[in-house]
Amino acid sequence: MARKNVNTTIDEDLYLEIRMLALKLKINANDLIEEGMRLVLEREKEKN
Repeated sequence: MARKNVNTTIDEDLYLEIRMLALKLKINANDLIEEGMRLVLEREKEKN
């Protein structure tokens, strides 16, 4: 799947938590954010 570069802002403390979890899981923070967004989309699809 092609990747699209996006620029956004998020809460600084939230990003710190994401970075720390990504380090713990030994994955890229971007991959963790992407997984979270997929979970949100999946949840919303189930509502409809």
